[in-house]
Amino acid sequence: MRLLDAVRGGLIVSCYAGDDINALMANPVTMACVARSVMAGGASAVRTNLENVSAVKEAVGPDVPVIGIKKIYREPGSGDFRITPTMAEVDALLAAGADAIAIDGTRRPRYDDLTLPEFLASIKEKYPDLPVVADVSTVDEGVVAWEAGADFVGTTLSGYTPYSKNPIAFGTLPSPDPDYEIIEELRAAGVEHVVAEGRITDGHKMRRALDAGADCVVIGTSITEPRKIVKTILLDASEGSEG
Repeated sequence: MRLLDAVRGGLIVSCYAGDDINALMANPVTMACVARSVMAGGASAVRTNLENVSAVKEAVGPDVPVIGIKKIYREPGSGDFRITPTMAEVDALLAAGADAIAIDGTRRPRYDDLTLPEFLASIKEKYPDLPVVADVSTVDEGVVAWEAGADFVGTTLSGYTPYSKNPIAFGTLPSPDPDYEIIEELRAAGVEHVVAEGRITDGHKMRRALDAGADCVVIGTSITEPRKIVKTILLDASEGSEG
């Protein structure tokens, strides 16, 4: 399976459900059903957390790429987390059946003693054929990750680090527009494969992200978190009401 061929121009749906974000749906059986549904609708691949990888992979079958992640929080309940920050999480994701992984590509302090280039090198040495997406928040981080051997650079964390161009809070409702500029700037800086993720909520925004230079697009909560979808609909409706 060549990940780029499978996802180019397509939609990856993030079927993430953990106690930190989507506790009401944090169940592998639930997420496996969601994954089958989004694939039936035409998704190209699924991104999910470690707890759901095995069930999702079984549900979608061998020909559907499953990109695995594991968020590790420095303190329970805090907003300080890293995505697949050490080799222990990489090993666990591969053992669970992930076809690719996403890792933290930011310049924030890591949870091991390695630099990002060293971590990427260790992954590629152990799993030479494993596609790796580095989730970043700035163009500079993306360039470092790409030059260090990441197969894709994801815009997932743009806006979600204190030093991002336009920092925002997780869970903001309504969500601000996606960061389209980072896609264009990453491509201009020599990053060949960009995954657009973050605050993309409909097909128009997906199209704009692809036109900006993304190879593919990830959408999560706007598809897989009914609680937030309902809140957004009701907020939109209340803003249009009289009195």
